[in-house]
Amino acid sequence: MAGKSFYFSIQSWMLDAMDLSLSEAAVYAYIHGLTRSEELGKKGWHGSIRRLAKVLHTSPSTMNDIVNRLEARGFLHFANGFITSTINRDLASGTPTDNATEIPIDRNPDIISDDKPKDIPF
Repeated sequence: MAGKSFYFSIQSWMLDAMDLSLSEAAVYAYIHGLTRSEELGKKGWHGSIRRLAKVLHTSPSTMNDIVNRLEARGFLHFANGFITSTINRDLASGTPTDNATEIPIDRNPDIISDDKPKDIPF
């Protein structure tokens, strides 16, 4: 585990723009969260594939297959014992990036209407 309190979320762009399966998106989201975490030092995953499989409750062979597919597609990078995500969707618009594989930000087409009746709680 990450050692400190940590959560990750599978975001819609991981499924839609990156075209990941749910299992691939879960692995990518976990590593992406570790790569982007200010509190954890933005280092990514540091550990074995077997340990990552245990943390995400899957078999080591399945995890190995998922990580290899994500690396082959250019979504993960291995360096100095760390696995990091390569897609950075958290940059402010107009911020230059040196990441050639960056996917443009898609906005969610759903909108929240202010015209709902007042007696509906949500």
